[in-house]
Amino acid sequence: MRALKSFRKWIRKYPLAHKFIKFVIVGCAAAGVSLFVFWVTTLQFPQYNLLAKAIGYVLGFFVGFTLNKFWTYVEHTDEGEKYLLKYVLVYVITFFVYLAFNYTCDHIFRLHQPVYWVLDFLQLHTITEYAYTYDTTVSNIVAIVLNAVLNFLGTNYMVFRVPNPEELFD
Repeated sequence: MRALKSFRKWIRKYPLAHKFIKFVIVGCAAAGVSLFVFWVTTLQFPQYNLLAKAIGYVLGFFVGFTLNKFWTYVEHTDEGEKYLLKYVLVYVITFFVYLAFNYTCDHIFRLHQPVYWVLDFLQLHTITEYAYTYDTTVSNIVAIVLNAVLNFLGTNYMVFRVPNPEELFD
């Protein structure tokens, strides 16, 4: 109980942290949808891995927008404002960063190779075989984390225009 009270006190003191925690929860839900769609699609059509990532991204986008508008940033929304257009702009930019990062990691840097080396060294052959089958998942998870940071910055400062902490109580 004491930890919960001190956490609430900390949240009141740092409102941007509260916003970030909500954004992370929404991001986890959106990422879960994105990863689920990616995995289901690549199970059926492994040759379309980049397209599967794109489809998952778009579905995660709509989950994220809906939850962010009606839960995370509800106190920063105005009735007549066109948030979807700004949100789309931020997410289109980060979408291309996401795809470029995935392509670079999958085809140029081969980001998943160190994972294989560790698994082979530990002689986890069953897991290594699974990792070889789904090798693009590593880059997808790293790209989602990078994308989450970029999306928070864009959503916070370009879409819903959250004021600086000093300006909140003016």
